[in-house]
Amino acid sequence: MIYSDISQIGYVVSLEGTRVRVNLLDSHKGQLASHRGGVNSVSQPGDLIGFEAGRHLVIARVTDMSFVEPEKAHATKFGTMNVSDIPLRQLVCHAIGHIKSTKDKLHFISENWMLPPLGAKAVPLDKELLNIVFGIPEEEQKFSLRLGSDSRTHTVEIRAGMNRLLSRHLAVLGSTGYGKSNFNALLTRQIAENFPSARIVIFDINGEYAQAFEGLMNVKQTVLGMGKNVESDGLFSKEHVNYHRIPYQALGWAGLIKLLRPSDKTQLPALRNALRSLPYIKTNPLNQFEMLVEQYDSATGMTSFPLVDDCNPQNQDFLGSWLSALQKQNVQPQLHWPPFRGLANLVAEFGCVAASRNAGKTERNAFNYGNVLPLIKIIQQLSEDSRFIEVLNTSGGQLINLAVPWQKPLEEEVDYIFGKPKGSPQDWNVHIINLKSLADDLSPLVLGALLEMYAEVLFKRGQNNSYPTLLLLEEAHQYLRDPYAEDANQLKAYERLAKEGRKFGCSLLVSTQRPSELSSTVLAMCSNWVSLRLTNERDLNALRHAMENGNENVLSEISGLPRGDAVGFGSAFNIPVRMTIDEAVPGPASTDANFAEAWSVSALPQVQPKVN
Repeated sequence: MIYSDISQIGYVVSLEGTRVRVNLLDSHKGQLASHRGGVNSVSQPGDLIGFEAGRHLVIARVTDMSFVEPEKAHATKFGTMNVSDIPLRQLVCHAIGHIKSTKDKLHFISENWMLPPLGAKAVPLDKELLNIVFGIPEEEQKFSLRLGSDSRTHTVEIRAGMNRLLSRHLAVLGSTGYGKSNFNALLTRQIAENFPSARIVIFDINGEYAQAFEGLMNVKQTVLGMGKNVESDGLFSKEHVNYHRIPYQALGWAGLIKLLRPSDKTQLPALRNALRSLPYIKTNPLNQFEMLVEQYDSATGMTSFPLVDDCNPQNQDFLGSWLSALQKQNVQPQLHWPPFRGLANLVAEFGCVAASRNAGKTERNAFNYGNVLPLIKIIQQLSEDSRFIEVLNTSGGQLINLAVPWQKPLEEEVDYIFGKPKGSPQDWNVHIINLKSLADDLSPLVLGALLEMYAEVLFKRGQNNSYPTLLLLEEAHQYLRDPYAEDANQLKAYERLAKEGRKFGCSLLVSTQRPSELSSTVLAMCSNWVSLRLTNERDLNALRHAMENGNENVLSEISGLPRGDAVGFGSAFNIPVRMTIDEAVPGPASTDANFAEAWSVSALPQVQPKVN
C-alpha cells in the first residue's frame, strides 16, 4: 500500500478493458464533494481517483457518474444484503497510469495497462499525490517553467520541464480573447528572466508583445518599415524601436521564388536564369525602365545591350547571344545591386527569346512572352506597391560581393533577424519582429520568404554551428499554410523546419486561433499542446487526432473553458491536465476594448435646443 492515510470511498466491481467501474460506499452519500483535509474531490467527470493495487496506486480519470438499481449492494457493517429500494452511486473511470515507489520515492508512470484488482479500495487523491501525478521528475525541476495551477483545486502548481516542452515544438491554440497572447508572454518572459543565454525570436503580427518585456536587458524590437530609431539605454521599453527594411536580394533564391510563386514548367526556368543574371545588369541612365548588360572588349571597348520587359522587336537579332553570355557570366560584373524591377526585364527576355527564321539570329516570341507575362506583372506590381516597399527595400544600390553575390546578403539578414551562428557574439536574447506595418495579404508571402531564408541558412550551418532558438509564430494560420495551391510535392520551409529543425536547435511555438487551417505537417510535428477555449468542430477534430490519453470529456471541456483556463497535454505533461494559466506581469497589449467606458464619455459639445 502506497498511501494509507486517506479513507476508502468505494471499491472496484467491474473491469472492462481500461474501464473501471466503482461502487461508492453508503457512508459517502453526500460527503464526496468535500475537501476534507485537503483531499481532492471526486464530484464530477474529469476528476482523478486512485485504486490501491499492492505496491502501486492505479490512477484513473472519472468519465461517468450515475445512480444504479442493483439487486445486491454493499452496506456498511451489514455485509451483503438486499437494498433494491436504495439507489447505488457508481463511477466509471479509465485508467491513465500508476504511482509506484522506488527507493522511498514516488513516481507517476503514464501507462494505462495496469488495472486494479476486483474489490480494490478506491481513494481520493490529496495534494501530495496530485503533485506527483501533475508534477515533473526531480531532475527537471531546476530547469522548469511555471504555467499555472490546476483548475479544480488551485492548490497544485503546474510546471513543465524546459527541454520536454520546447525540444519538439509546442502548439498554443484558442479562440480570440481567451489568453493565447498572455500564455505566450508568460512563457517567453520566464525564459528570458531565468536563462541568461536564451534566444527567442517573436513574429509579432499585431505589435502587442513589446510591453510584456519591459524592464529586461538584451531585448530588441525591430519594426519592419521606415521610421526613426529609438535606441535602448539598457533596460528595454516598448518605445525602443529599430526600423528595418529587408533588402530584396537578402531573400535569396528560395525566398524570392516563394514570394513570386512561378509556375513550374514555363515561369520557373526563366526566373532561375533571371536570378542568376541579376548581379550583372544595371539601370539604363537614359531610360529607367530598361536594364543594360555590358561587355568589355579590348578592341571595341565597352558595349552594352538593352533588356526590355515588353517584347518589342528592337535589337532582338542579337538577344540570344547576349543572354548566352549572361548565363555564362562572360559580361561585365556590376558593383551595385540593380532595382527589384530589373528582375521583370530578365524574366521577359529569358522567357520570350526564340530562334529566328533568319539563320544565326533570334527574336522575341509573343507566344512565349504570354507564358511569363503573369510573372512579369507580379514583379512590376510589387515594385510599385507602397505596402510592399514599406517592408522590403526594392531600390537596390547595395554593394555586390561577386564571390558570393546571393549568399552574403542572405546570411547577413538571417544573422540580424534570427541570430548569429554558435560562438558568435549576440547583442540580444529576445528579438521582437514587429509586423504591424505588414499588410494582411502580403504576410503569407513575406513571412513565408523569411522562413525560407532561415531554413536555408540554418541547414547550411549544420548541427554543430546552430544555436538553440525558439521561434514564436503568432497568428500562424496566416502564413503556415499554402494560400496559393502550390504543387503538393513542393517542400515548404516551415514544414522542413517542423520536421528537421529540432536537430538543428530550432523550436517552434505555433500560436493560432484556427488549428484546422494550419499545415497538417506542422501540427503533426508538435509534441506538446496547450489549448484554451475552442468551439469550432474542425478545430476540435485537429485536437482529437493529436491527444494522448484523451477522451471526449476532455474535448468537451475545451469547448467550454472559461477565459484563462487551458488543457495541456503532450510529452511535457504526464496526463492531459486542465490548468488556470498565471497572469503575465507585465502582460501583452491585447486586452479587450472597454466599449462602455469609451462610449459613456461625451466627445461632442452639447447643443442647447433653440427657443422660438
